[in-house]
Amino acid sequence: MRSVPASGDCFYDAMHLALPPSGRPDALADAGAMRDTVAESITGEILALMRMYAEAGVEGFEWLTNHRAPTTLEEVRAFARRRGTDTGAGQCLWADEHALQVVASLANVRLLVYDEQAPAPGSRSGRARGEAGGAADARFVSVGDVPSGRVVILHRSRRQHYSPVFLDGKGVLEVSELPPTTRARWPGLGREEAASSAPKGDDDGKKRKRS
Repeated sequence: MRSVPASGDCFYDAMHLALPPSGRPDALADAGAMRDTVAESITGEILALMRMYAEAGVEGFEWLTNHRAPTTLEEVRAFARRRGTDTGAGQCLWADEHALQVVASLANVRLLVYDEQAPAPGSRSGRARGEAGGAADARFVSVGDVPSGRVVILHRSRRQHYSPVFLDGKGVLEVSELPPTTRARWPGLGREEAASSAPKGDDDGKKRKRS
């Protein structure tokens, strides 16, 4: 895991470190470009959803409920473009699920997030939520659904801080490169993807033996 500053731009900084420098679209050129791209992707429909989450008290949307909250779509986009490195971590929009989806789609990767603040099965908070007894581990979250089989692993701490995880010096990995125990942590990561990475000759040989 590599360290990035806790500036409010941590998700974008983490992705900037993880993605290879060559072959990126302009929208992913650096952390600032990613933030601008996400800001421009906010539509009236998405803003309506954000306001609904804010009214429901969902964590991370408090910025839409204070007396200085932006009111129009353009004001929201302007707020979303603010760099935490310029304004401070508390004066910018932290990356939410929409931001993760946009960047993952443009990078053609699936984001595998280890969310440290989610309750583990069998923990006191997990039992309180009825998550014990064979339920999926809520700490392991998959964002994005791309057919490429490429993944980026991110660690999300209890401070809602993202850090990129590297394997053998690589920030972008093929699913087949992940150790089986790591791959199994994310339900539905892609048994098909894992199967597609198996040598074709092995399957052919089994078919011949059965025939």
